[in-house]
Amino acid sequence: MRFLTAMAGLMRYAALAVASVFLTTAAFAQTAAEAKPLWPHLASDIAPDPDVIFGVLPNGLRYALLHNQLPPGAVSIRLAFDVGSLHEAEDEKGLVHFIEHMAFNGSTNVPEGEMVRILERLGLSFGADTNAETTQTDTTYILELPNAHDALVDESLLLLREIASELTFDPAAIERERGVVLAEFRRGDTFMQRRQDQELAFLIPGAYAASRMPIGDPAAIALSSRQIFVDLYNRFYRPERAVLVIVGDFDVPAMEKKIATRFGDWAGKGDPGADPDLAYTLKPRQPEASVFTHPDGGDSISVLSLSPFEDLPDNAANRRESNLLSFATGAVARRFAIISNGEAPPFRNAGLSYSDILEAADAASASATVTPEDWKRGLEALEQEWRRALLYGFTKDEIDQQIAVLRTSQANAAERERTRTTGQLAAQLTNSILDDSVFSTPSSGLKRFESWAASATPESVLEVFRRRMAIGTPLFFMTSSVKRPAVEAEIVEAWEASKAVEVSPPVKATTAEFAYTDFGKPGAVMKDERLADIDTRIVTFANNVRLNIKRTDFQKNVIQISLRVGGGTLELPDQPFGLASLMGAYAGGGLVKHSADDLRAILSGRAVQTGFTASSTAFGATYATTPKDLDLQMQVAAAYLTAPGWRPEAERRWRQSIVLSWPRFDANAQSVMASEGMRRLASGDKRFGASPDDGVVNRSFTELRAYLEPLLASGAIEIAIVGDVDEARAIAAVAKTFGALPQRNTASTVYASDKPVVFRQDRTPITLTHTGEPGQAMVSLYWPVSIDPDADPQAVRELAVLAGVMRLKVTEVIREKLGASYSPSAGASVSSIYPGWGYLVVSSEVKPQDADAVATAMGGIAASLRKGEVSEDEFLRAVTPSLEQLPRNASSNSYWLSLIAEAQSRPDRMERAKLPAIEASLRAVSVKDIVAAANRWMTDAAAQRVTILPEVKTD
Repeated sequence: MRFLTAMAGLMRYAALAVASVFLTTAAFAQTAAEAKPLWPHLASDIAPDPDVIFGVLPNGLRYALLHNQLPPGAVSIRLAFDVGSLHEAEDEKGLVHFIEHMAFNGSTNVPEGEMVRILERLGLSFGADTNAETTQTDTTYILELPNAHDALVDESLLLLREIASELTFDPAAIERERGVVLAEFRRGDTFMQRRQDQELAFLIPGAYAASRMPIGDPAAIALSSRQIFVDLYNRFYRPERAVLVIVGDFDVPAMEKKIATRFGDWAGKGDPGADPDLAYTLKPRQPEASVFTHPDGGDSISVLSLSPFEDLPDNAANRRESNLLSFATGAVARRFAIISNGEAPPFRNAGLSYSDILEAADAASASATVTPEDWKRGLEALEQEWRRALLYGFTKDEIDQQIAVLRTSQANAAERERTRTTGQLAAQLTNSILDDSVFSTPSSGLKRFESWAASATPESVLEVFRRRMAIGTPLFFMTSSVKRPAVEAEIVEAWEASKAVEVSPPVKATTAEFAYTDFGKPGAVMKDERLADIDTRIVTFANNVRLNIKRTDFQKNVIQISLRVGGGTLELPDQPFGLASLMGAYAGGGLVKHSADDLRAILSGRAVQTGFTASSTAFGATYATTPKDLDLQMQVAAAYLTAPGWRPEAERRWRQSIVLSWPRFDANAQSVMASEGMRRLASGDKRFGASPDDGVVNRSFTELRAYLEPLLASGAIEIAIVGDVDEARAIAAVAKTFGALPQRNTASTVYASDKPVVFRQDRTPITLTHTGEPGQAMVSLYWPVSIDPDADPQAVRELAVLAGVMRLKVTEVIREKLGASYSPSAGASVSSIYPGWGYLVVSSEVKPQDADAVATAMGGIAASLRKGEVSEDEFLRAVTPSLEQLPRNASSNSYWLSLIAEAQSRPDRMERAKLPAIEASLRAVSVKDIVAAANRWMTDAAAQRVTILPEVKTD
């Protein structure tokens, strides 16, 4: 079983379309058929989900089918191939990923470019529903079908069958796509990638897997010929190396027949490929350190103890041991959290983990995020807390807390077993097959857990911890934002010196009871009505607190809550500037009687969330809980409103994060656009963008408290509760908490800023610079839009469809024809909160030398839209995915929560957001409307060009 780790997780490479590479046979030891059993559960004592139909065609194609009706009608399809970047020869690095791109660029029966268009016409959105990914070990194609109509299912299977064996690899198409793949390489060619490369080279020098990242080598990508693609494709795109996973609302026997009909004649061409020999031998080493230095890289330090990789089978015993180890690392994480919230903490956060590194070695590790000046104290704390755990183990309370957390998680998952979404199930089933783990049911997992939970003692946890997390030869990896000459030796010396410091057993802590359960006499209900068309109950209490309830059966044992108090950051003063940002630290201050750490302990094992922040129009939060924990969740939320702790550690951590973010403001083009570009477009308005000179860091809880307390004491309250909820219980839970509070304002009166935004009037192009990679730039065109979405919602809908057509055109022109960018984008934004702030935008990451040509192409697209050069097919492909999404929203708790969050205070908005209203609005949009919108807004005279180029460095 492959245990995916923090480092291994970096190896998964997602893309809109991705590909594979030719590999010589010398590096391989065995064929795919010899490597593992047909299905993971055949080699395990864990039973698979009995509802999954596992099958195999005579040609070797495996398939797994699962009927599921949430959302109704939807179908998720995955076609996965047992080929990844590990299957590449030295001169083929990156071509597995490239082949995935080519899958969308022409096959025997589908002309180049038509595959995506066909799916868009059927209601799939390229990127969101039509996707693919390449990892080191596998390549997966993903289709999310909005409905199970035979025509759509048949067309989808036909297209996947084309990918399986019919790709044509037209040389001209390869050349066009080559630019896109190289653009994607540039996008990922950052200091973070180089940091990863350095860390892997340090930890597992010479390991085959470390030299085979999915994105590959630009030299191999640039020089690859058609024959290389064909040879690799034939070798690895074969039925015996493929698995088809289909989950959704369909008839399983009928789907089996469709698979047999469509894929039964598929046969491999030529000799089959083989798998790489990944054997790696750890060599004896002395303690040593490696340091990666980059001004934007942040500051962290890790220590790792390596051991030979064990490919553990997925069975009940190994799952139990994995859980016991997680109890240990979870207990240490709690200790680290307490330390980080103390006075002058040695690190910002820290943790222990056990994982594999690309299946070349197993690693017991500890890591800490530190401030630049405190790396040594951080390292010492890691060493001493790790050693303390190894020497003295864990208290019963610590392990009981971890057991409670896992029990709650398992029990909740079991309750929700029959209400999981199709997309979620398809992803989990596919990943389990690819990772050689058993796709079992949550209820069976709960049963297994309860069979051994009573034997999970501190002693049994310590035994596993000592075996897995023993510290052998420590290897250290530091990321530093400042140059530290000869620090490598200092790191080793600091670790050795820390080992001489005596550590004492952990202090046994007691967990207090939650103190906020009595808010006064429960409030009386003064109004109780039902909105029949959406089956929503609306209640108003005597103190003016409003409650909106929508019971659904989409997800068993899941309740979502929206809490809105007052008018949000619009009610905070413009001066002193930065109070809105400080709201991000409010919840970290805990409550008067409980610190944030205390709350973690008190709430462990309960499905209750802490949090209280601010949006532009309300203070509050959204929470997810269960019917069992609804009362406690409401108590916690009410306590954050009435008894915030205002603890200094939360303010300190917030201020520290602000200061540490400053060097990243110009780290890349995207950061510069977000921090400086948007502020330029907003005529210098400090509400947009960010700068170290803003003075945000000078704000304090003392200031925020003076302004906030009066707002929270009287602000209007509206609560929405959606999900598997009993209405009477919900009313009672709110009555005992928010309904028991003193009188509140009837409704917020602040819905828009009284300070409009002035969009930049100067049309001189804006040119900014970033300090990141020299080959990366970004060019954007913005067109100001002044539409009030509350006053003219149909104009907003027209703008959205116009943006959808723009996305199709920029993808076709800038990505496909010019090959100048991996993922050009287009979009629209309007605001009812900030009058005057709205825009249409097209944007693209490019090579610096291509910025002018791409900007010209963008202007050409705008001109074509103004001329009415919008085909009915383009219009259909822009609108249909949005229409097909609407039925999915009908079975989404998140949609219903957003709909009724302001059902009493803003009923007009709710009416416009109802699904029939949205559908009618979309269907009312015509090609004529979007052409008119283009002529109204997207003129040459109105366009604002923003170009962000790499900084020219001089010696």
